[in-house]
Amino acid sequence: MTGEQLAAGSGGNYDVIILGGGLAGLTLGLQLKRARPETTIFIAEKRPGPAPEAAFKVGESTVEVSAHYFAEVVGMKDHIEADQLHKAGLRYFFPAGDNTDIAERLEWGVPFFPPNPSYQLDRGRFENELAKRNLDAGVELVQGAFIDTVELGDDEHSVTIVRGGPGGERTTVRGRWIVDSSGRAFLLKRKLGLEQDNGHNVNSAWFRLAGGIDIEDWVDESNTEWFERMKQRGLRRLSTNHLMGQGYWVWLIPLSSGSISIGIVSDERFHPFEQIETLDGALEWLREHEPQLAAIVDSRRDGIEDFLRIKDFSYGCKQVYSADRWALTGEAGPFLDPFYSPGSDFIAVGNTLVTDLVVRDLNGEDVAERTRRHDDLFLRLYKEALTWYEGQYEMWGDPQVMIAKIAANNIMYWSTTGLLFFHHKLADTEFMAEVMPEVERIWALNARLEALFLEWFRMVAQEWRHAYVPTVAFPGMGMRHVELTSNFDDQALKAKLTEDSELMEAVAVAIFHKAASFLPEGAPDPETKINPYAIGLDSDRWEQDGLFKEPGLAIERAHELAPGITNLWVDKIAQPA
Repeated sequence: MTGEQLAAGSGGNYDVIILGGGLAGLTLGLQLKRARPETTIFIAEKRPGPAPEAAFKVGESTVEVSAHYFAEVVGMKDHIEADQLHKAGLRYFFPAGDNTDIAERLEWGVPFFPPNPSYQLDRGRFENELAKRNLDAGVELVQGAFIDTVELGDDEHSVTIVRGGPGGERTTVRGRWIVDSSGRAFLLKRKLGLEQDNGHNVNSAWFRLAGGIDIEDWVDESNTEWFERMKQRGLRRLSTNHLMGQGYWVWLIPLSSGSISIGIVSDERFHPFEQIETLDGALEWLREHEPQLAAIVDSRRDGIEDFLRIKDFSYGCKQVYSADRWALTGEAGPFLDPFYSPGSDFIAVGNTLVTDLVVRDLNGEDVAERTRRHDDLFLRLYKEALTWYEGQYEMWGDPQVMIAKIAANNIMYWSTTGLLFFHHKLADTEFMAEVMPEVERIWALNARLEALFLEWFRMVAQEWRHAYVPTVAFPGMGMRHVELTSNFDDQALKAKLTEDSELMEAVAVAIFHKAASFLPEGAPDPETKINPYAIGLDSDRWEQDGLFKEPGLAIERAHELAPGITNLWVDKIAQPA
């Protein structure tokens, strides 16, 4: 479809102008129409026609929040169920020797499809369907439209677009709200001076390979124990698979078009960008670090459909929403890291907060204070999640530390952002003010744990082999996933947040005891109560930091509150290298 077919381009006035018709802008258009059908919306997208399938953009893997958002909030469930892939969770394989035998690598993941679904999305296929549904909903979508100027005004904003590139037809549209979803073009961010470094220097290179890959083909059929870990054959292929190593991970994401997305993500300190910035370089890097995968790609090099790369891809943003009726969404705002696939989650949260502001404003409500609160909440969610990644890639190849970390990170995600999003509370400013003390308890524990994980790794990094750690072995974590759709009322939801804070305290104490057992002096006496908000592995600071101050938890009580957590201890099940 061309821009001319999509809209006459004659200019006009709109309630909302969206700069960019990619994933963030198109989902926002549909969400706004579903929330307030009479809203008039103009979307300008520079791509001149439909997106190609398989070889288009990164960002194919969704997790619980974004999956729920795309399927239920935006209304794409029918398309997803028919034309995309159900995902078998996130799966991790840690290093074993020279990484030539995946069956030797310690595996962490689900043995079945999780109860709350997530999906692998072919972005080209998905965005084309989103574009069609925006048009059907009455959104004016112009493709082949390049943004020339953006002017912010007191009463209305104006945007001038050029259709078809330099020298093309110029059209000026005006709107009450303007939302930048232009991705890394950063149209409003640069105009308003909102750029912000976040200290997380990581790079990525990725490509799509026709025909897909099934990692179960890498293992000999005689290894029945390895295959029998899963409840059904072929489950691993549908996971977002992570091949882990110090300073890096490699993703394997299947697409419904039949291709597979393969991506390298690496910390500049350990794997400089120059090693992966070309296709030849990236393939040579795979031969060195992931030879089993490299052998497959080398044998099918003519099936490589594209190659993209980006340097230092993570960044912050000083502000995302303004009472002057502008907003940023998607990669036009801050961007974290693809490790837990959070990009679409932040689209879901961001678009939901934007929709709340726009609808209330268009209905005559003063949203100035609400805008300030939403802006603060979104940036807090971003900054708290950043602690999972910033400076942490050093330990990415250590199975024991990473399994404990992933479990704790999942509890935080499902207990805060996930639980509140599924129950439609993130835009409820009164409710959020009431529960924020409990949310901040979980965030504080997360910060303590992230510091401890790095200390633990530096003290006792070790390679383990030939083992499977199923996520279901720690039901205290898994139940937080199940409870996302429990439909708690407000009082029950508040009680659940308190319960989850207490679980996180128990997890912190249990992990501290395990890590401290490797200290020369060992862990504190089991009957000693530990303050989970003061954990650390520098025993000279324990008294000063208040490790033994009340209230605290003895290890036996921590195990009662977090049943099954000892099933995460790798030395119980794996073979040392």
